[in-house]
Amino acid sequence: MSRLLQSFCNKLFLYTGGVLRVCFAALFFSVFGLGALFLSQIVFRLLSLFIKDENRLTDLSRRITASSFKLYLFSGQVCRIFKITIEGTQKISEDRGMIFIANHPSLLDIVIFISVVPHATCLMKEAIVHNPFMKGIAGCNRYIANSEGTDKIIHKCKKALLSGDNLIIFPEGTRTTDENKLKFTHGFSSIALTCNFNIRPAVINFHGDCLRKNTPWYSIFTGILEYRITFLESFDTEKFRAQYKDREDSAVSRLLAKHLQNLITTRM
Repeated sequence: MSRLLQSFCNKLFLYTGGVLRVCFAALFFSVFGLGALFLSQIVFRLLSLFIKDENRLTDLSRRITASSFKLYLFSGQVCRIFKITIEGTQKISEDRGMIFIANHPSLLDIVIFISVVPHATCLMKEAIVHNPFMKGIAGCNRYIANSEGTDKIIHKCKKALLSGDNLIIFPEGTRTTDENKLKFTHGFSSIALTCNFNIRPAVINFHGDCLRKNTPWYSIFTGILEYRITFLESFDTEKFRAQYKDREDSAVSRLLAKHLQNLITTRM
């Protein structure tokens, strides 16, 4: 009898916790959209009235965005929606003109990266850049849409990196569907090779159902989302290029993308 009672209590606790998690998540995800609108339509518009220097305005808006995302993520952890562990942040504090790459298991990955990567801009899907909630933030922070022509994208990314921005790219182009079969496109490696920009690989180990591709948000009922993100040592693009100086740039670009794909896969 005692075992049956204990089993019943455990199941009731898990069910109750799941219901609370879904309720908190519904509120939490709604707050993200409203918060993004508030930042872009109120905060950033007010700043633009007083700050006319475009570079200074962008720098300030990025700092505000990063701080807002940190607060948002902290609140999510307090509400037991997810748990985030980040390793190697001391490595990135002085990074400038660095390309950050990682696998991309969940919708929240970019929010986490922007909250911790200094001087961050990113290459985003057109749907996100033009999303009504994210459009203002993307514009103020000079995020780059991946829908533009290849030459234009490379030009914008190169310009951002040369100015000292750190560029965040998820080389899969969309969220990971099979963690055992990562497939990186080599756009990021082509950008890196243009001026020998170094690359900072990162590994996202994610456990949970919610926020994955083609998975409904309310699947968070099944358990808390757990993230462990590890920033690895920066990768010297120039040294890699020197190993294949007899190869064409396009071939070296594919080799570099494959090498870093394998590096990240072995640490997932």
